[in-house]
Amino acid sequence: MQHVMASAENVLAAIGEDLGPFAERPLRSRLDHARVFPAGIDEPLSNDTKEGTRTIAQLGKLLTLIDEVIERPEAAEATPCYNRMNLVLAVKAAAEGFHDAWFPRLGLDYKPGIGKEHWTRVKAPSRRLATGMTDYYDSLQPVADLRKELQDRIYVFVQNPVKWRGPEPDDDEKQVIFDTFADAIARRMLDLATQRVWKERGREWQNAYDKRGKGSSYVRSDIIGTQILEPAAPIPALIPSMVRNEFLREVADSVKEAADECEVILE
Repeated sequence: MQHVMASAENVLAAIGEDLGPFAERPLRSRLDHARVFPAGIDEPLSNDTKEGTRTIAQLGKLLTLIDEVIERPEAAEATPCYNRMNLVLAVKAAAEGFHDAWFPRLGLDYKPGIGKEHWTRVKAPSRRLATGMTDYYDSLQPVADLRKELQDRIYVFVQNPVKWRGPEPDDDEKQVIFDTFADAIARRMLDLATQRVWKERGREWQNAYDKRGKGSSYVRSDIIGTQILEPAAPIPALIPSMVRNEFLREVADSVKEAADECEVILE
């Protein structure tokens, strides 16, 4: 039990460091109040043994937890206010994380801990996205990866409003406000990632898949990296460009729609 809890503690600490305290907080609460430790469940259980009695009690607790309905508390009478300019930093971090995850896999960059994918695995998602079958192949999920990066980075932004209109809520009330806003954003990030990575770039995916012969694996990877993933999620830089501006605008518009839905102020 101590070994499992120590491992969970390491994960929670990493989540808090990466995504902020309000990402860690609800998980830690669930771990404190909703954990069970059944043992020996590969054998018949009996109350005649100490281990059996303990495990039966733990399974009973598990059933109770499953049956419980946890309703989200009412939101406080307070409104968070955000500065749109701070959103740029979140988008930049998301685009960088997306590139760091994909360019080494394509062999277009090097990053410790991320190996180059075999050419057949790179070809497989190009076929699926080119033909409209699915937007992923196995663990190669460009749409989901971009959505996750945007969702995670923007959640850090959500936890840090520049001010509150009305009395500042306590941590429990903040959790409700932030999670409600983040949920509304997450729904829109899926649509945005699907459009930018897949729907708007079907011709490029088809071009990547069509490559044949000697050297085609490198050409395919270059097309996916420079003609699909780079323009789908360009990293904001000091030098403006239409592609970067369009990406920032689409993300900002989606966040603004979510803010209006949740009655949050985005200035």
